[in-house]
Amino acid sequence: MPVGNTLTQPGDEAARPRIWALGGGKGGVGKSFISASMGVALAKAGKRVVLVDLDLGGANLHTSLGIRSSRFTLSDYLGGKVADINQVAEQTGIERLRLINGAADSLSIANIQFFQKAKLLRNLPKLDADYVILDLGAGTSFNTLDFFIEADHGLVSVTPDPGSVENTYRFLKCVLIRRLRTIPKKTRETMQQVLTQRREGGKRAGSLADFVEEMARLKPSVAGSLRNELDAMKLHIIVNQVIEPSDTELGRSMQMVCSRYFGTQIGYLGFLHYDRLVLKALQQRRPFLSTFPQSRLAIHVDTMVAALMAQDDI
Repeated sequence: MPVGNTLTQPGDEAARPRIWALGGGKGGVGKSFISASMGVALAKAGKRVVLVDLDLGGANLHTSLGIRSSRFTLSDYLGGKVADINQVAEQTGIERLRLINGAADSLSIANIQFFQKAKLLRNLPKLDADYVILDLGAGTSFNTLDFFIEADHGLVSVTPDPGSVENTYRFLKCVLIRRLRTIPKKTRETMQQVLTQRREGGKRAGSLADFVEEMARLKPSVAGSLRNELDAMKLHIIVNQVIEPSDTELGRSMQMVCSRYFGTQIGYLGFLHYDRLVLKALQQRRPFLSTFPQSRLAIHVDTMVAALMAQDDI
């Protein structure tokens, strides 16, 4: 059962915060580092920011900010101990930057129920902030996908190793298919009929782009709805932990492959170099962007944030 556009209620576009989500098909690709760094960059730019650790069952966003403990965690809100979501967002020590911590939560939070997910999706836009950044767990669970597709910008972190690249394609495919579950029931039924006919005719599943093209021949109005849903998503690839010069081309090549097989444009936001100073900042329990603001890595994060902010202002 899809949640369906819970974050974008009609009439509240001007009041609600912009929501960015960090996701990926594999762990260890730097989602928490990028989330924390973008949060610091936005706060430095004068924006009120709330970081939300939604890596359910494996929260560690607080370590990138040098925070040891919080008075409240996400479980306190989902369990009803705290009624107002703004009360769970605590100061980080960086002006204008707050955190909803997921650390020290019980293991049960790793599998939140539908009504808890719906509660979060309904209330995230009520956070007193200009920007909300969701740091999601790895993989393609329905909870992760639903938070990701409801954001204004979906950012996918990938590293140059083949496993990460393969899992990123799988993640993006799951995101787009999950997104199509929000289209009207009659349209979904027509899609299912065409898929059934393909299977009965012995045709291969093919790519998502091939399916949309076939729908355009058989049911033009349905194909138009599919394209609108796919194109409405603002997806961006970030290549992280770049070492070799050739690694910088990965984002462009993935962008072309995604266009060919998914039938929609996915942006390439840029790349971030591997930097040993990241580990040093973690060991010192200090946010990287605050500790090394003039580093090449910090400057690239600032550039990415500025690019996304410019898109939000259009």
